[in-house]
Amino acid sequence: MKSFLLGRAWITPFAQIDIKFAVVTVTTVELKIGEGNLSYTETRTIEYTLDRGLLDEVREGDEVPVDASFDLTWETMTGGDAKDAIKGNTGFTSSDSDTCRPYACDIVVTYTPSPTGCGSVSVITLPDFRWETFAHDLRAGQLAVAGKCNATAVEES
Repeated sequence: MKSFLLGRAWITPFAQIDIKFAVVTVTTVELKIGEGNLSYTETRTIEYTLDRGLLDEVREGDEVPVDASFDLTWETMTGGDAKDAIKGNTGFTSSDSDTCRPYACDIVVTYTPSPTGCGSVSVITLPDFRWETFAHDLRAGQLAVAGKCNATAVEES
């Protein structure tokens, strides 16, 4: 990873996030992570129109939902069961305001660098996530979930 000088401060443009220093929140359930990874892919469709065999016009095509997956081992889980929060069991309310759509949940990753002071807190939100595959190993404390968000991009702050 390259760093560069901006003014008088060295900055690293794309810092790596160590998920073991993150808290993953699914609705009201908080997971303190031991090991694992969370990944997402934002995709867009670009359509090229030709005029007599030559490139002419370019425009954005249909929107594509964000693909997201996480495979992690949790150390602690508070506020309920992550499986129920992801699947919408036992009284969890969907994050999607349209009650006719299938259940969705927001997944929020709050990363606090360690040691504190070695960067700023990052918050990544996967809005309206709907699971498509779900593997849960209670004995090992592991979740492996993949699905899509009803959004074209994640929210980062």
